[in-house]
Amino acid sequence: MSIPTMPNDVILLIGQQSQSQADLHALVRTSRRFYLLLKHLLYQHNLNYHDGDGILQAAKLGSIPAVAQFIKEGYPVKDRPFHEGEHPQVSGFTIPSPCTCYMEHPILYAAEYGHTELVRYLLVSCPESEEFKNNLGETPLHLAVRNGSLSVIKALLNEGWAKVSMLDTNFTLAPIKEAAVNGHTHVVEYLLSDTLNKHDYASSLLPFAAASGNIALVSMLLDLGAQINHKYVERHAPRKALNSRGQGYESTALSVAVSYGDVTMVNHLLSHGADVNLQTGSRTRGRAPLYMALEKNDNEVGKVLLAHGADIDDEHVREAIYQRNKIALKMLLAKHEMHECPINLLDVAAATEDTDVFQILLDAGFNEEAALLEAINRGQEEIVTLLLAHGTDHDLPSLCKSAVGVVIANRDVGLMRVLLRYGAHAYPEDLEAARLFAPEHIVKLAEKFPLHSRRKRDMYPGPFVAYNASQEGWLSVDQDWGSTRRRLW
Repeated sequence: MSIPTMPNDVILLIGQQSQSQADLHALVRTSRRFYLLLKHLLYQHNLNYHDGDGILQAAKLGSIPAVAQFIKEGYPVKDRPFHEGEHPQVSGFTIPSPCTCYMEHPILYAAEYGHTELVRYLLVSCPESEEFKNNLGETPLHLAVRNGSLSVIKALLNEGWAKVSMLDTNFTLAPIKEAAVNGHTHVVEYLLSDTLNKHDYASSLLPFAAASGNIALVSMLLDLGAQINHKYVERHAPRKALNSRGQGYESTALSVAVSYGDVTMVNHLLSHGADVNLQTGSRTRGRAPLYMALEKNDNEVGKVLLAHGADIDDEHVREAIYQRNKIALKMLLAKHEMHECPINLLDVAAATEDTDVFQILLDAGFNEEAALLEAINRGQEEIVTLLLAHGTDHDLPSLCKSAVGVVIANRDVGLMRVLLRYGAHAYPEDLEAARLFAPEHIVKLAEKFPLHSRRKRDMYPGPFVAYNASQEGWLSVDQDWGSTRRRLW
């Protein structure tokens, strides 16, 4: 019996005996006759063995006939089946844990992919609006505004299904904020058209618009009366669009633009009066835009902020040092008053072990002796060599110490050789202590140093007097220096 002459009952029996959706699909594609006879079996098989997930694919494609056929064959649009597994990652939010929950409604896919007629059909076919949310709480309106589908948005609003709101939830932004963060000017303009307090809405939307990078959208909100320094305070889960730190974190349009490294947006906001020094972040630790730019090593944004009068403090310079950002460091030092700096940034630079950064600060005139002592204690030969080549006094007179004495106490053979190479002298008490308490190889190396003719206290009485006055219980001249040395060794 050939296929063209095969009776309908036999064809149906073959279809009913098919074990897989792929087999049925192959039969349906054989001819139009097979398609008309077997397509309902294909839908039923998908409903019985795949939870009807085919309706979601049909909704993605905007196929009203296919969606209608699924509903006709019994797809439970009002009481949707459960599924096991993880939720897909949604941009801007943390990923929920795997759970048991309802499969998503086909109207969500229709709205997301901009199929307006299918959205209207589903609104009429299954009007239970509370069932339309997905497992993250997103509605068709959320998905439509995210993709800028104005016709779908109008269909949802005209049916009375949705309304414009500024309220967020734990996992969703308000739909109008979704439109703003995705830069859909036409959608934001439409959603704002029926609101009464446009300037209040515009202010709340401004940080989200800045995240989109859409200058036209930001300009429109400013024209509507948005306050350019408005602070958005996160009240729910972290949102990558503005920050990743979660509840209580503050953001402004400028801070968002800086965090995205959007030089054009930063310039635009500053030219419209954004406060270049306004701090945002947590209530316990605010950060100015310049500090945020330095954290990201964004020299272009930093340059713009400095050009608009950003204040500089020691923390900014310290951050540039930690980031080893030489360009930013030079820009900051050119504008920062070094005499107001309460910390020796050379010490900070020594910790980075970056000789280029260290050289920049060295040229700026910071306390070289303190930096030399820090580098010696850290065993940083390159930094020590750089300072000695620059002419730093290895006797460390202002600190009442001796570079040779410190390296002997630290038993650092490498630095002892560096100091020898640069002609450092030892004090008599340094050599005495080495002979008493140091290993033999340290003593032999220490004996190679030229000796000062006098003891350290005799050569620099002034600093010692000042140091004595500031140190309670400092040893007098007659006290036993040997016992102190024994404790140190």
